[in-house]
This record gives sequence, structure tokens and C-alpha cells, in this order.
Amino acid sequence: MKYIIFNWKSYLNLKESINLSKIISRFKKSKKFKIISAPNNFFHLALSKNFKKNIYATQNFDLDGRGASTGSLDVSHLIENKIKYTIIGHSEMRSNHGETDKIVSSKLDASINNKLIPIVCIGESLNIYKSKKTKNYLRSQINTIFKRSQKYDQIILAYEPLWSIGTGLTPELSEIDDICKFLTKILEKYTFKKINILYGGSVNLSNISEILKLQFVNGVLVGSASTKSSFINYFK
Repeated sequence: MKYIIFNWKSYLNLKESINLSKIISRFKKSKKFKIISAPNNFFHLALSKNFKKNIYATQNFDLDGRGASTGSLDVSHLIENKIKYTIIGHSEMRSNHGETDKIVSSKLDASINNKLIPIVCIGESLNIYKSKKTKNYLRSQINTIFKRSQKYDQIILAYEPLWSIGTGLTPELSEIDDICKFLTKILEKYTFKKINILYGGSVNLSNISEILKLQFVNGVLVGSASTKSSFINYFK
């Protein structure tokens, strides 16, 4: 089974999010795809109430804790609203809010402690890619985010080269598979009950079929393309 995660970011208003959720709710249960939608966090209550069979993830949560933390979304609020998945470490959280690998590691711990399934995002910049240092950089990210002493339950790891997100540029298919194979190998040093490695970065209708055929790719994390009904209906 391939994981298909729709990250709607802040592209959609509530009505548009409802319309796409309605399309997904009509899909028959599939052994081929597991579809998870990550709408604007503000819309979770309305969507989960109206589309109980759909699976939702948050795009982020905060580590400030409950209490005097204006604007924060505490992990306990996810649990109260029966949200099972959460994206952590997305490149836009890193670039716009200064989220580091150490913060991602803390969020990973909070996810695990609260029985959430984290979708952990990693990826290299264009300079690192051009310098042919991608694998060293990703290894460093893995070593900072994960602990060898920890026994993890279910983890989803999304490889998203930063230079590919929203640019229309993607690595060669052979490069994607090679990196995911590399990640599979280095993650053997850690203890997981279940680990799935996804690719993200300018995924669209023209390349989704070939990406999903790759041996070491367990699914995709999709941004702007997933806001289009034509793309969503591909998984019907």
C-alpha cells in the first residue's frame, strides 16, 4: 500500500476544503492507496465532523504547552479531536519559522509520547545537491532527529528536496529511488515497528505514476497539485 498525503497548506478556504474532502469521501476503500489529507489546521473540526471516514493530519503543532501561549496549537488538542497524523519539520516551517532538526526531534518525541503518527520531513538545499553532498546532509538530519536508544512505533519519513518544492523541478527518477534506498539503509540502525519512506517535491499528474512505481518509495507527500480535483481523482 502506498501512502498518499495531501498537504493543502494555506491554499484553500473552508468551502474548497469541504469540496475536496467530499470527493475523497466517495472513494471506495482501497488496498492500493492510503489517503491522508492535511488541511489548514483551522478547518479540522468542520472537516472531521462531516467526513468521518476521511483521514486527516495536522500541518504542524507547537511545543509551548497548554496555557498562556497565544496562537499555539498544543499536541493535546490533536488528541482531543482524534487526529492521528501530524506533519513535522516541513521545509516551510523551517524557512518561515526557524524550525531546526533539534526542534523536529522534540516534536517527534511529543508525537510518539501522545501516540500520534508523525510525518517527518527532511531534504537538502540546491547548493548541497549541486555539491553532491545530499547523502551526508540527510544522514546528519537523521542522526539529529532520531535516537538509536528509542524504540519507535510507526513513522512516516518524507524526503523533500528543498529545491524541488513548488518549483516544478524534480530529481531524476533514479535519483529519487537511490536516495530512498539510502535512507532505508541508514534507518536500519534505528528501531522501528514500521517505517515508510515517501517522496515529496513538485509531484503532479505528469510524474505521479512513475514515482509510485519506484522500488524504495512508499508513497508521496503532495502540495499544490493536491488542491486540484483532477489530481485527487487519480486515486479514485
